Amino acid sequence: MTTKKLALPDAMSLGESYAHVAKIQIRRRLALWLYGAAVVAVLPFVGSHWHAGSVMHETIEQVGTLLIIAAILGRAWCSLYIGGRKSSELVDTGPYSVSRNPLYLFSMLGVVGVGAQSGSLLLGPLLCLTVWAIFRRVIGHEEALLLKVFGTRFSRYCERVPRFGPNPRAWVSTDSLVVSPGAVWRTVRDAIPFLLVPPVFELIDWLQATKAVSVMFRLY
Repeated sequence: MTTKKLALPDAMSLGESYAHVAKIQIRRRLALWLYGAAVVAVLPFVGSHWHAGSVMHETIEQVGTLLIIAAILGRAWCSLYIGGRKSSELVDTGPYSVSRNPLYLFSMLGVVGVGAQSGSLLLGPLLCLTVWAIFRRVIGHEEALLLKVFGTRFSRYCERVPRFGPNPRAWVSTDSLVVSPGAVWRTVRDAIPFLLVPPVFELIDWLQATKAVSVMFRLY
């Protein structure tokens, strides 16, 4: 566990710590929206090494679509367990028994799927690197708060479960779940924009094929 990197000011009360992390989350959402807007603006000028319609291009797109679907279903699965209890209860079963941040992990999987819609093998991982950097900073603040709230229990959890993982051997199930429908819906709602990605990329492919926009560089 990287407890040395987890720190909130000692003078900060628990209430102030929650407020601080809430502000970080707002900044995280804003950063992701701005990043998404920048990516959308640039993508029409980026093409795949494999032209649209080729077997390789179509295969990469289809795999990307599967990753997007897995991301949406995975985030919904995680929300069944976390259900708005992230800071009030230490959830360490189900997906949270194999990864400390499965919601973020599935989101990054979805980002790779988004990049794959271009027909490029490299674009998805490249996009994911920036998202990972944003998440990594947020996770540091979140874990500092959880350490402040749960103390040694959270430290032991971190020693057992990787930050991203996943580690299937650490799987722990539960006999029952208290599900928050509102939390599940919010998680699914936040992932719905992923479904808009395939048609957007089809439009980009059409614009490039008709020479309405010029491809400035191509990625494998």
